[in-house]
Amino acid sequence: MKSTSAFFLFLFHLIFWVALYLVPFVDPRGIHSVDKSLNPNFFFDIHLLINHAFFIFVFYFNSNYLIPKFLKKSRKIEYTIILFLVVILILSLSYIIFPSLRLPNPPIGAPRLPSINVLRLNQTIALAIPLLFVLMVSTTYRILRDKLVQDKINKEKETESLKTELSFLRSQISPHFIFNALNSSIILVRKQSDLAESCLLKLASLLRYMLYEADDDKVLMENEIQYISDYIDLQGIRFGESVVIKKNLEVDELLDQYIEPMLLIPFIENAFKHGTSVLNNPEIHISLEEKQGALLLEVKNKFVTTVRDNKNNGIGLTNVGRRLELLYPNKHTLNLSIEKDWYLVFLSIDLTK
Repeated sequence: MKSTSAFFLFLFHLIFWVALYLVPFVDPRGIHSVDKSLNPNFFFDIHLLINHAFFIFVFYFNSNYLIPKFLKKSRKIEYTIILFLVVILILSLSYIIFPSLRLPNPPIGAPRLPSINVLRLNQTIALAIPLLFVLMVSTTYRILRDKLVQDKINKEKETESLKTELSFLRSQISPHFIFNALNSSIILVRKQSDLAESCLLKLASLLRYMLYEADDDKVLMENEIQYISDYIDLQGIRFGESVVIKKNLEVDELLDQYIEPMLLIPFIENAFKHGTSVLNNPEIHISLEEKQGALLLEVKNKFVTTVRDNKNNGIGLTNVGRRLELLYPNKHTLNLSIEKDWYLVFLSIDLTK
């Protein structure tokens, strides 16, 4: 990408300077004109070549030194003075290099030739006009170039900021579940329950996924679904018959798709956190389906209003919404609602776009 940009910049400079040099040959009556009849090697006119060298010097001196050193640092007065002196210097050098502008005396009866003052004025105009044009192009070029560079830097910063923010939001998955799952496993081991081995295996699978796979930008839907299923099963072991848990994970058509890791679990974790305490007959329903290429997640749990209104909401569904905005802009729908004693979450992600 960088080499491509450098190539196009080189191409721009090459075309600009060649085109500027050829202008007098396209329009001989124009600035610093060349008379082919007087100069057989008119494509290499010494006057034109020297003027062109002046233009090249002014262009790069202005764009690479004066603008960064003075104009971009709000030293406009100094910039203007130096630029004025540079123009005067170039005009003076032109007079020194080409001192003899008086043509031979014309034959008797021929029209009188212009005076030296008129010739000097024409020389000044012929050099000053393209010089000012080159300065204008040089300044525009530098401003546009700096803007492109700054836009690229801003985009890189934005990308890095988004990665950092996503990493931060992902890291906010509360570790309280791991702690509770370990406690539940210890209790099952002490009771010598047949569920102890299954519980520990599922917990190991969860930890392996969180440590080694969740750091990737995207993971297979199959792996994410397995993680969610193990999470729900562990919660079922933890709460036993005290909480009614209904799950339906049917996304066979999307198992080979990719999704950002740990994106769906906060809604499910939130349901267990707020739907299992200070409640009579707690109940949690979790449904994950596919419809026309879209992933549909529905989570609902019974809750107590005073608990839901608590400001300390752990992961915070606001942060999850922010992740969705960053990862799936204009490709998702998230609705959070309350119906009687149920808290409802509906999420749709279009994975076909």
